[in-house]
Amino acid sequence: MHHDTKISNVLFYENNRGICVIDLDTVMPGYFFSDIGDMMRTYLCAVIEESREWGAIEIRDEYYAAILQGYLSQMGVYLRKTEKQHFFDAGCLMIYLQALRFLTDYLNSNIYYGARYPLHNLNRAKHQTILLQQLLKKEKALKNSSN
Repeated sequence: MHHDTKISNVLFYENNRGICVIDLDTVMPGYFFSDIGDMMRTYLCAVIEESREWGAIEIRDEYYAAILQGYLSQMGVYLRKTEKQHFFDAGCLMIYLQALRFLTDYLNSNIYYGARYPLHNLNRAKHQTILLQQLLKKEKALKNSSN
């Protein structure tokens, strides 16, 4: 597992074709939900986690479908039936965990992630909480579209 699957950890050619994954210091054994959930956390919303445009935090259904299809096309044979059934839950789990991590860092004086302004990590936690709420609102539709 990479354990930090965000677009800024991929190098691209000028024509937007991927070259390779970078930032490999977090690579270690893990569970499927870690990378899948983090991909959902960072790709499903059009606005970055730094954004304070709370009303712009929405789930892009087509991105969910692309993550599901892309991942399962390569890894589906390695996943157990139960893991496949909990694909959606991976996103919920990692969004929730990241919200807790941002909130904890805020409460601990921003010692892990750092902060560019006093409420930075609190706002990041709020963003992740709203993102989780938006994802949960679409649970039935997204699960139905993946069957």
